[in-house]
Formats: sequence, structure tokens, C-alpha cells
Amino acid sequence: MNRLILSFVLAAATLSVPAVPQQTPPQTTLRVTSRAVLVDVIVTDHHGNPVTGLKQDDFSVTDQGKPQTISFFEEHLSKPPAAPVQIPKLPPDVFTNASPFPAPPTVNVLLLDSLNTQMADQSYVHNQALKFLKTAKPGSRMAIFTMGLGLHFIQGFTDDPAVLMATLKNKKNNEVESSALLKGQQETNAQQNLTGMMSEPVPSGGGTIVTSAPAAMITALQTFMQENDLSRSVDRTFLTLENLQRLATFLNGFPGRKNVIWFSEQVPGIFLDPSSHQVEADPRLDRELKNTLAMLAAARVALYPVDAGGVAGNSLYTAANVLPHVNTGSQMVGPTGQLSQSLTTEDSARNLNQENMKMLARESGGEAFVNTNGLDKVISKISSTSGDFYSLSYAPTDSKMDGTYRNIRVEVSGGHYDLSYRRGYYAVEAGLPGEALAIRNQTVQRLAAQNPGAVDPLLPFMDLGMPQSRQIRYKVQILPQPDSDQPPVGATPGLKGPFRRYSVGFAVDLNDLDLNLGTDRLHKGMLNLSLVVYDRYGNRISREDHRVALNIKPDVWTIFWKTGLQLKLELSVPKGNYWLRTGIYDDASGRVGTVEVPLSLVKPFQAAAQ
Repeated sequence: MNRLILSFVLAAATLSVPAVPQQTPPQTTLRVTSRAVLVDVIVTDHHGNPVTGLKQDDFSVTDQGKPQTISFFEEHLSKPPAAPVQIPKLPPDVFTNASPFPAPPTVNVLLLDSLNTQMADQSYVHNQALKFLKTAKPGSRMAIFTMGLGLHFIQGFTDDPAVLMATLKNKKNNEVESSALLKGQQETNAQQNLTGMMSEPVPSGGGTIVTSAPAAMITALQTFMQENDLSRSVDRTFLTLENLQRLATFLNGFPGRKNVIWFSEQVPGIFLDPSSHQVEADPRLDRELKNTLAMLAAARVALYPVDAGGVAGNSLYTAANVLPHVNTGSQMVGPTGQLSQSLTTEDSARNLNQENMKMLARESGGEAFVNTNGLDKVISKISSTSGDFYSLSYAPTDSKMDGTYRNIRVEVSGGHYDLSYRRGYYAVEAGLPGEALAIRNQTVQRLAAQNPGAVDPLLPFMDLGMPQSRQIRYKVQILPQPDSDQPPVGATPGLKGPFRRYSVGFAVDLNDLDLNLGTDRLHKGMLNLSLVVYDRYGNRISREDHRVALNIKPDVWTIFWKTGLQLKLELSVPKGNYWLRTGIYDDASGRVGTVEVPLSLVKPFQAAAQ
């Protein structure tokens, strides 16, 4: 197995393997748990404009109808730049984490749902997303995922719309799956065709329809199809909830509010009409829904469902359907009573679906958008109006984590305002915002303090799609090399070649490193360097970690001050669609820098060799 090669240009470096952590005697730890509920509140006037400048005393909160004491309050402002800012254009195959924009208080996720959306509408959503990105201004941090039978990663958080558009255009990132909804529609059409075969209009006069098949047969067929539809809908609901849970787990990896702009043609039975028997059909659905809402709350996710079907007419009036009419002898008159019932059923289903979207948005603190074709404008509206909000926290007077649902009510005095916030939470540990991230970071920091150099301090920052850390600014140049049969270091067992090879060059800003000038006039320091390769499902394919001892001579220091600290590695990646995340940690300062690159944006070896 080939090892990655780490070298300096015009400098001496030492590459060492991290030491095995020493065993430390067990210690008694006193843990005090203080449970708090965090609520993000967007306040707008009757024109939909954000209301800013409110104080903590303007807000009041009740939990299960009981007044609560606000223990934490903070206002977040999007603060758009006073003048347009352009992201510097980089040479081909060069990427950086440097950005002229401050970290925004809110990030956005485009979730393109192929599981619950027909193919034609999937294409429309895709084009509308590209239309938005084409005119979007840099600075609004956004990521892109698709939802099919699984949750697919497209692009991690970036404030450069050109990067988002390039990855969304890439054919490798648009391998959509046939939607279950489309299959369901095909089966419904088949049911209508079969029913039509059993019914024939009277050849002359009378204005009635005669059924040539027994009524019991038609009833049995319809019951069979309805049971299949219900089973398929429940399966699709579980898949949808599972994908939302995966997304919540991913988004829980970093702080702040996240808006998930979810383009879907149908929210499959998540919130159902209480009069429907489907609510009682599977109690697991209720449990999964509670778990999903709790995980979304913990990750501070607000859902913004958008009806991917837009403004659509009834399917019976499309060119694909031939409307049966009643022959009166002189003219064709329709629709019949049966078609009227179909129209009513479809309208009711559409209305219920839209109510489902609104209820889900309301419960998570977002907003639903239905009956609109300007989907690019919807993205723009959400991105531009959700950056100004307030965060408030309170320790509930009822501290029992008993799994019950607790209603939250927030009011603002001094005016007539519209408020968007999550309307409740489930009293479970998973519902505490930031709990998983806090525990993970505290554990890493504690172990790193006990065993300097033995614990990877980059661990909390190397997950796929996380916002790039900018405490250490650097550039990465990725140049393709001839393929190899040697698997990458740290690869998943059984990974087969051939493998694509890349030369990965780093240029690190010395201003962001805390290097010590020794008596021998050498600038010294210690860095952790990490390379992690992920597939589109977020699975880690390979990982390499190195400890780099720096000893930079005075003449080389002068050069590096202008060009950046030069490091070079070699990387092997399986053929396919993958993402490379790089990370640098400076021992002395504790600063971190990360850069994530879709390898699909790197030119192929043949093109680079010309």
C-alpha cells in the first residue's frame, strides 16, 4: 500500500505518526445537567418585513401555558455588505476557504425531493434552482442535498453561488431516482383504465352509464388498489422521515439556525386528517414523527416546504387523460357524476397535502409555499428574509424528560407582529439544541488536553458538508495524475481499483500560524494535516492524518511570507463521484482551517496533460 508523501518546497519538514494515547487512571466526574429550551423567533410586520431592535423585555414565553423566565436572549442580524463584494477568481483546480464575507447567522439548505415528486416536476425544480443561483449574490451560505431512497449529498455549505451552480449542473450529481409518487400515479391510472374497461357508455341516448362487470368485482378491485396505495404511502412516509432524520443529524454538527428549503410535490402522510383511519393504522409512524421533530429541533432546523407542483390544474383535464362523456344522442355532455367525484377527491387530497406542508412548517418554525410557479423567487425570499431573528432560551419549570409534547407560545408586546417559531418540543434528550455537538467537542478538547498530539483535534471539523473553517486560511491545488492500482491509505476494506490519483498542494497563510522563532533562527511549530474522502451518501471512503513538524530556515521564511507555507501530498481516490475534505490544525494557536472540494470540479488527467 502506498503512503501519501508529505514534503516541503525549499524547506525541511518532519512527518511523524501520532503516538498511542497513554492510559490514564479513571477519574470521578461530577456532571450537572441544566436543560434549556432554545427558540429562534422571526418577527415581521404586516408587510412581511423583518422587525429588528426588540429587547428581551418585549418577549414573553409560556410552556404548556405556564409563564417561563427567559435566561438567554440574542438578536441576529444578516448585515448585508454596504457595497457589492466579489469573490476573487481562482486559477483552474485551485480552491480556498478564504472569503470576504462574515459567517451569517442563518444558513440555507436546498433539499430536492425526488422520492415524493414526479419526474417532470423534478426537472422544473432543478431548472428553477439554477435560475436562482445564476443571479444570486455571493455571501448567502447554502448547501444542496437530494432526497431519493436515501439522502444524497450534492454540495456542502459555501457562500459562492458559482460553486453551487457548477455542482448542481454536474451530471454525476443528478442521478435522480424514479419517484414513488410517480409510480403511485401510474398505478392509479391503471386502476382508472381497468375501471373504464368494465364500464361502457350506452351507444345511443339515455344519458347513463351501464356497467358490464359485477359491482362486487369493481369494489374488490378498488379496495385492493386502495390498500396498496396506503401501504406504499406509509412506506414512503417512513423513508421521508428517515431522510429528514439523517439531514438533522448532519446539520446538528454545527451551531446556528438552518433553513431547509424542501421542494416536494407531496408530504406523504406525515400529518394526517384526524378523521382518517390511517393515523391509527401504524403507531410506529407517530413515534417516528416525534423522533424526527425532536431531532430537527435539536439541530435548530426550520422547514420551508415548497410545493414542487406549483399552480397545477386537475389531472383529469390534462392531455394524457381522455374524459369519458355521456352520449345524449345529439352531443357529448360531461363530466359525469363519477368524474365529479374524482375531481372532488383530487382537490381534497391537494388541499390536505398543502395543509400538511403548512402544519409541518409551523411546527418547526418555518413557512410553507404553495400555489406558486416562481420557485426561484421563493428561494430568494427565504434567503433574504430569514437572516434577521431572535434567539431566546429558558429552563422549563417542568424539568421531567418524560417524552410528552410541550406547547410553546411566544408573544411580543408593543405592536401587531407575525411570529415564526417552533410551536413545541418533545421532552426528550434528543430535543436539546446543540447537545450532541457540545458533548462531542468537549470530549475532543478534554482528550486533547490530557494527551497533546495523540488526539485528533480536527475531528469535530471534518464532517462532510460542514461550513469551512477559516481560522487558518489556505489554498489547495488539486492536479490529476495517472491512475494507479494502489488503494488509498485508510481505505474501506475491499475497495477495488483502479484509482484516480491527484497531487494536492497547500499554500498556508503564515499570518494564521503561531510559529516560534528559536535561537537557531528557525521558525518552529507543529501542525495536524488531514485528508478525508467521502461519497455522495456521506460515507467515509478513506482518511489520512499526519503530524508535521515545521523547521523553516530564514531565507525560506521570506519566500513563504509571500507565497504561503508550501506543502504537498499525493492522494488516491476510487473512480466515481467523491468529495475531498482537507483540514489543518495549529498546535500552538489552536486554530483550524478546512477546505472541501467536489472532485468532479477537477479537470480530468487527459485535459490537464495537454
